[in-house]
Amino acid sequence: MVRPAALSRWSSHVTGLRITDLHKAFGSQAVLTGVSLSVPEGSLTAILGPSGSGKTTLLRVVAGFERADRGTVELGGRIVEDADHALPPEQRGIGYVPQEGSLFPHLTVAANVSFGVQRAKRKKLGSNADELLEMVGLAGLGGRYPHQLSGGQQQRVALARALAIRPALVLLDEPFSSLDAGLRSSVRSDVQGVLRSGGITALLVTHDQDEALSIADQVAVIRNGIIGQHGAPQDLYDHPVDPAMARFLGDANLVTATVDGERVTTPFGPLALRINPVARSCSGPAVALVRPEQLVLSTTLSGSGLRGVVVRTEFHGHDTVITVDPRSTVDAAPITIRAEGDLAVPDGCEVEITAEGSALAWPARAG
Repeated sequence: MVRPAALSRWSSHVTGLRITDLHKAFGSQAVLTGVSLSVPEGSLTAILGPSGSGKTTLLRVVAGFERADRGTVELGGRIVEDADHALPPEQRGIGYVPQEGSLFPHLTVAANVSFGVQRAKRKKLGSNADELLEMVGLAGLGGRYPHQLSGGQQQRVALARALAIRPALVLLDEPFSSLDAGLRSSVRSDVQGVLRSGGITALLVTHDQDEALSIADQVAVIRNGIIGQHGAPQDLYDHPVDPAMARFLGDANLVTATVDGERVTTPFGPLALRINPVARSCSGPAVALVRPEQLVLSTTLSGSGLRGVVVRTEFHGHDTVITVDPRSTVDAAPITIRAEGDLAVPDGCEVEITAEGSALAWPARAG
């Protein structure tokens, strides 16, 4: 779908984004309370957070649609907003892809792509709009109207329109949320390919953990008005800063444990203690994180793990998720196990759960 050599002609000099101590409130409601973040040039960074956490507000401040109360936004070494001034959106060199695409229904696809280009430059863009459409996998569709396209095709048109201005930065505001599950996966993969092939710096806002972890170079989790943690997706998943972050970044079994040196004793048996580089180590009573994919379920009761009763089995095709009610007075929360393929265990079956790999742990009061 993507032609990298052609795409590079549509990209301005690649630049990075730096946000420093950004604050924004609406009346008495504080939304951003000190957001700081660096987006390396040529990378895709996902801003991940629940609804109402300030993700879209942050994007709108970067775009220039909202004015920050305090803080600095710097793009490619140029300050585009601080306490003294703020460049208007059209002078920031930023492409914006909204949630619904927001195409003009009365314009053709090609006209939608060229709409954001300054009037004096539209003629120069001209037939090259077709080339942009080819880059996003829509060759030959320039003469159609938005209603003649699928939802995924409309989002690609919105991306082509954002790229037409040769942006220093592309902002994507939950652009895949309105698509069905199967289409969402393919479209976001296509968009990721376009951005990476062009070396385009991009900031994606999403509330979907799988989306953020699967396509971004780095993920920044926003909570309580600040960035709670950011880094490479695998690092965040393996080393969340606290139990709440562990829960937010995927399915998490948080169980009572005891840390002694380099070992952690869990209800599933003893495991190696995984050092957390972003949180202080602990000893004694602890809360341990064991991910569902680490757990092994057996109907043979050997006494080496945690016993429980199967209460729910969900087959997802590529894997099976089993929920077990533990037979323990210490850990009363249900345990989640994820196994590859079809693991047929009937509800009501008594099982034993052991674990593989290592466990992360925090002091017991952190749970």
